[in-house]
Amino acid sequence: MKGLQPPPKTETPSRLVARFLTLIILAGAAGVVIYTAVTNQRADVAEDLRLINLSIENPTVIDGFSINVVDDPGGDQPVLIIHDVDVTGGLALSDLSASLGAAYHGARLDLPGFGYSTRMPREGQGHTVAGMAERVSAVIEARYSGPVPIIGIGLGGEVGAELAHSYPELVSGLVMVDSDFWARDSFVDRLQGFPWVGKAAAYTWETGGRFAIDNWSPYCDQGGWCPSSEQLSMRSIIVEVDDTTDSMYGFRRTADAALAPANLDEITVPVAYVWSVDGAVPAETVQRLNDEVNGLTVTESNSFQAHLEDPSTVAAALESLGG
Repeated sequence: MKGLQPPPKTETPSRLVARFLTLIILAGAAGVVIYTAVTNQRADVAEDLRLINLSIENPTVIDGFSINVVDDPGGDQPVLIIHDVDVTGGLALSDLSASLGAAYHGARLDLPGFGYSTRMPREGQGHTVAGMAERVSAVIEARYSGPVPIIGIGLGGEVGAELAHSYPELVSGLVMVDSDFWARDSFVDRLQGFPWVGKAAAYTWETGGRFAIDNWSPYCDQGGWCPSSEQLSMRSIIVEVDDTTDSMYGFRRTADAALAPANLDEITVPVAYVWSVDGAVPAETVQRLNDEVNGLTVTESNSFQAHLEDPSTVAAALESLGG
């Protein structure tokens, strides 16, 4: 005769909840793995164009590295226009170039890794502000007979400041538009710097993925700049260039090496700043720059992105530099 058996243990509510949460976490992790693997493969397959086959007009090639510069119509004096973090480089800046005074013509430069310039699929010095400024300085020396004024947007303004600080003989004046030396990366920016999954995030938000166009024109639905059909068509070609996503991934994985704020007061060329009041740069940044940069003139623009929505204000800031 068997003795009495204890009743079977019943699951407590807390244990059931723990198991349910574990299943959710495992399912989420599996989803991330699948998404990352599929997206990375999609990027590798989609990006099959080589820059050498695109018949790019008049690039500057130094030590085998090609930097694309588009010289727009206009006056004799070139103005170097350097874009923000934008996979298309200077593509969207044609209206700004056309808004310059009759004496100027815009020279829209694609930074290393962007637009139609050579890709840099690995992280490192080439992706830093100092590394980019070094390559751009060589372009200025190769293309122009004297110093040039620079208009730099966001990252381009940081590169311009590095040029003005380290290569002042090449820069006659600098207009920074919405540059923020002290900005903190957004979650999406940080995600793109993560190992492995970062490449998938870069494809999704920066190059050919589902959120890339919205990220390119974030204020379009609010009345800000929207790309034209021609610009969208040209963008579709740029994002198919080999190693485009890897290059953006390498950029995000490279430690920030912007010009040290302590050096901003050593810039000797005339500097102006255009602040888009409705955009992402806070007023504290503008005030801090005003304190750091000697003789800085600040112009406010009631826009999200002055270089795209209010280019005449940026052109006026250039004129205020006196040459």
